[in-house]
Amino acid sequence: MLAWLRNHTSAPPQDPQAEVGRPFLVIQNLSAGYQRLPILQGVSLQVWRQQVAAIVGPNGAGKTTILKAVGGLLRPVQGAILVDGEDIAALPVWEVVRRGIVYVPEGTNVFPQMSVLENLEIGAYLNRPALKERLEFVYQIFPELEKRRQSLAGSLSGGQQRMVVLARGLMAGARMLLLDDPFLGLSPKYVKIFCDVFRLLRRQGMTLLISGQHVRRILNVADIAFLIENGRITLSGTGPELLQNHHLQRTLFGIEATCERGDAPHVEK
Repeated sequence: MLAWLRNHTSAPPQDPQAEVGRPFLVIQNLSAGYQRLPILQGVSLQVWRQQVAAIVGPNGAGKTTILKAVGGLLRPVQGAILVDGEDIAALPVWEVVRRGIVYVPEGTNVFPQMSVLENLEIGAYLNRPALKERLEFVYQIFPELEKRRQSLAGSLSGGQQRMVVLARGLMAGARMLLLDDPFLGLSPKYVKIFCDVFRLLRRQGMTLLISGQHVRRILNVADIAFLIENGRITLSGTGPELLQNHHLQRTLFGIEATCERGDAPHVEK
């Protein structure tokens, strides 16, 4: 895969903010929760096109809630979610997907009794005309899936099933992937593969919003990052800046990292 990565990438803009006049994603004063339990309290942030953005924080701080709200899976109590200037906060999930905003859940959430190919085809349910093209794209990124395309998804390893979950999101024609704890339970081999793939997708123009507990792994691939505590954004900056921040280090401790910035082809900023 690394040879394909080197041959199919081009340098991204030095400054995505300079390339595009407005942010791709703007969250304004967002409050959301589950039933009567408030989680997010006035969250605001901005992500530019072709950025890898990270949200880190303690368990229960609101990381997944932000992703689900942006992905149309959770209706906000108040606030706006603007994508390319359009407020999508009140749209149903399928309309959010039609706009290229795709939530990728944590874990190995596959249909185990269906083949790998059938799992991928489900991801393209709103994008049937582009099915062949999208399959070629995900097979180039994940050649293991092409080899196992007729295998039952439940027979794959955990890392391979995680590939299926991500590839299914790509099959929807995503412009922005909302990745919930993408490194959860992965071996070092698959952590590196996914780090490489995220950088590749960024180079090809995709925007990624990543959350999770694997703080160093996530911040090492992030152009911009946010610390959320008790439903509020308390820090923001580049991934390396947050990684060196003393408050973040005190708040999020004991997290190991195996995905370093030098592990994959360099992403120019």
